Amino acid sequence: MNDAKVMQLFQMFAMIPDAEPWRDLAEAEMDAVKAELRDGADDSDNRLAFYTAARANLQYRRTVAQNTPVYAGTVPQDAECSLAERLVRAYREECAPLLRDDAVTFLRTGGCT
Repeated sequence: MNDAKVMQLFQMFAMIPDAEPWRDLAEAEMDAVKAELRDGADDSDNRLAFYTAARANLQYRRTVAQNTPVYAGTVPQDAECSLAERLVRAYREECAPLLRDDAVTFLRTGGCT
């Protein structure tokens, strides 16, 4: 996975002037996405950079929302977190062929009642 591309996309998604202070967060998401990869998946696929940056953006938004006080007349950060969650879901769908499917499948085999 291209670290520089992930950082560039994260900076764009988060709309921050400098993503470097958030590098640890982005690297944690890179590790998490690498752990989700199917065996034999191409980890240099550009879609993974978008998915990883979207995940980092969601964590960034949650951190900022948690640390932002809400006063009467101010807008809570819920809308930004909701948009970030939709972005993660959209990029996860794009990366689905590269990622393990952790959905539970129930099968019935012969002889079981």
